[in-house]
Amino acid sequence: MKYFELLSRIKSGKIDPLYHFTGEEDFLKEEAWRKISSTLIPEDLKSFNLNLLYGSETSAVEIINEASTSPINSERRLVVVFDVHKLSPFYRDVLLSYLPKLPDFTCLILVSPKLTSKTKFYSTLDKLATTVDFPRLYDDKIPAWIEAKAREYGKKVERKALQILHNYVGNNLSDLANEIEKLVRYLGDRESINPSDVESVVGLSRTYNKFQLIDCVGERDCKKALEILKNLFLSGEKPGTVIYWLTEHIEKLIKAKSFHPQKGESLASILKVHPYFAQKYPRQAENFSQDELEKGLVMLYQTDVDLKSSRMPDKILMELLVYNLCHL
Repeated sequence: MKYFELLSRIKSGKIDPLYHFTGEEDFLKEEAWRKISSTLIPEDLKSFNLNLLYGSETSAVEIINEASTSPINSERRLVVVFDVHKLSPFYRDVLLSYLPKLPDFTCLILVSPKLTSKTKFYSTLDKLATTVDFPRLYDDKIPAWIEAKAREYGKKVERKALQILHNYVGNNLSDLANEIEKLVRYLGDRESINPSDVESVVGLSRTYNKFQLIDCVGERDCKKALEILKNLFLSGEKPGTVIYWLTEHIEKLIKAKSFHPQKGESLASILKVHPYFAQKYPRQAENFSQDELEKGLVMLYQTDVDLKSSRMPDKILMELLVYNLCHL
């Protein structure tokens, strides 16, 4: 099951007794268990009927005791166990033997990180539980998430405002949620978030991010690209991360340049970005020849090697890279 399907089921009151939350997107996991908590338990009774446990600090016996305790003045109770992978193998086996006997009045959520391989514990757990996958949301999924988050407050986001907010804040869901909450307070009774609102509330301090940098390189705006690069480093970004961003962007420009529509195929699906944001790639690709873009990939690879072996300061290497990419 995916996150949005889970939300739909929670909204309709269909909450299963046993869940396994797995994947990279911790913010969405927290949102999900909090929504389940709000649906199952009145706010003033949560101190009696909501238990949060951690695999590194608890035992199977404690989990079983909490899950077996009858709710107080409520039909259901909720037990959430974070980092279930940190339970000892013995405790995991004990817990597995208990799960088929989980009382109807308990909702138990077992939370794990992204699994690279499945052990016997997880294979058995997935047969007993409703497993919900929380993969990291990438560029093409973020706009829909922003719109859904705004709808929770009864607000709409204009398309241009959506683009600006995404560009300013990036893909960090916690940061986006905070900015949306600020926008909602700023709007008051007004229903629609427009570009001016985002500019006023989010502010120019958010402009120094991945999207601004790669777009400046794509537009050959060297002066602004170098300014943004400087501010990114001041805010703690690593050179390797910036190289990854730029490589990904150049590869998308190459795909956009050679794209010839086939039946049922779109540039957005090829690039794995939202259709609204796909529009910029053909425009930026026109600023470069195919040979120049391929030369840019070679530059990126060589700079990555130089960062690991050259005595030249990282800052100089990266400034030279951005300058040369803008002047291909």
